[in-house]
Amino acid sequence: MTTTPYALVSAVEQARPVTKRELVALSRRLERAALAAAPPAVAASLQDARFLTDRTRQVYAALAAAGAEARLHGRGLQAWLAPGVMGVELEDDDPLVDEWVVVVPGAAPVALAATDLRDDADDDAERSFTYALTHDPQVVAACGRLLGI
Repeated sequence: MTTTPYALVSAVEQARPVTKRELVALSRRLERAALAAAPPAVAASLQDARFLTDRTRQVYAALAAAGAEARLHGRGLQAWLAPGVMGVELEDDDPLVDEWVVVVPGAAPVALAATDLRDDADDDAERSFTYALTHDPQVVAACGRLLGI
């Protein structure tokens, strides 16, 4: 991969600091909107399989059940995560390992992309990231292509 979703989104939108706790809340808001909109596809990168929660698995399974192509990327992920949800395993040297991404193309396109600052916070929820968010359909589509949707 020569570029990443974070590089694309932060090139057109101002990046801002955020904790993992805040990033989870932003991601959940986008996922709820996606569930309501029934998008044709949704993809995310969650860095590592240890960050795949049952809630995330259920949300993406619900999106797939509604007809969306659903993909989750992360180090250590299995190819099949839930009915209709494809897991894409990342290699240790893949730049996406450092990114937290949610991409929802369609009628209300949105891409959230963050990069991990690797600050070794004692509390995982307080880990530091910078993030940017865009509704630009071309940038969202480009991010989607990077994640295979």
